[in-house]
Amino acid sequence: MILIDIETGSTVPDSGIFQVAALVVEDGITVDKHYFFDIEDETMTAFGFGAGYAKISDYMKMKQTFRELLDDYPYPIVSFNAEYDRTSLIRDGWLDEGRDCFSAQAAIKHTHSHLFSYTLSYLSHYFKVGLPLDHRAYLNSLLLLEVIKEASPLEWNPFYVAKPERDRRIFQGKSIVFTGASAQPRVRMSKVARSCGATVSNTITSKTDFLIVGKRPGSKLERARNLGIPIISDEWFMETVSTEPAKEASPYKKLDDVAGKTVYLAPMPAPYKRKVKNILNTMDVSWVRDSEDLKPEVVIHQDGSRSTEGLEMTLSLSELNRMLLGE
Repeated sequence: MILIDIETGSTVPDSGIFQVAALVVEDGITVDKHYFFDIEDETMTAFGFGAGYAKISDYMKMKQTFRELLDDYPYPIVSFNAEYDRTSLIRDGWLDEGRDCFSAQAAIKHTHSHLFSYTLSYLSHYFKVGLPLDHRAYLNSLLLLEVIKEASPLEWNPFYVAKPERDRRIFQGKSIVFTGASAQPRVRMSKVARSCGATVSNTITSKTDFLIVGKRPGSKLERARNLGIPIISDEWFMETVSTEPAKEASPYKKLDDVAGKTVYLAPMPAPYKRKVKNILNTMDVSWVRDSEDLKPEVVIHQDGSRSTEGLEMTLSLSELNRMLLGE
């Protein structure tokens, strides 16, 4: 694979490219690497979002070297957030539209579906990589490579040109074609598509609105690309049209060392708090608001933050996550 990481001027898609890192990886070993950047102010480079770096979107020599690298190694391109990185690189002419890009974040989420978070920072803590998240694309690419090695994703699906919004009405009046093998029977998927107001065809034409792609797609995929037809994965399709999520048994085991004890949740983002509380409430814990006055038996804190010392047990979020999954 060619593992890439970019730094842009902001989260806005058209903010421009300020850094590009590319690692050519064969059998887990980096055999070639390039790092494209131009520093304008060294004192500002620690602030992220391109601060201190020149905008290199239109640096023709760098762009040409990057494109030559892609020609030399016809491997799939992998990045943490393939949707964003691919869009930025195509917009600024660093990457051709037809090159497959794969999301490491999506692949890891598919294999490890019960983690508290899928940010690169959290994954690095969960998989005990030991490298910090940085504002330099090259160091982040090294971090991502180690996370991928530890996570060992079982399945990779390319990020395609389009994905539907979470609205069943997007398929109203549209013509849909399916290709490839899917977890759901084709008959059921076709029935669901029709219930959303779509028509289902077996043939790709210029009037086709969406191609839904499963594993091992056939010639329909290439024809859809040639015609510029939006291509979306079968997983996105089923997630979009589903009205009720599938119910499954909780994967989290009961923690005897935590059950029935007083627990303090250190300051952390609300989504983490909700997740932890929903899980531990099934273990009859008692929550305290003040770690100083009430002396909780267990403190749970965000990775990278300072934990409270001198207590019976302190756990980071990633430690708790691993314990709940029996890892």
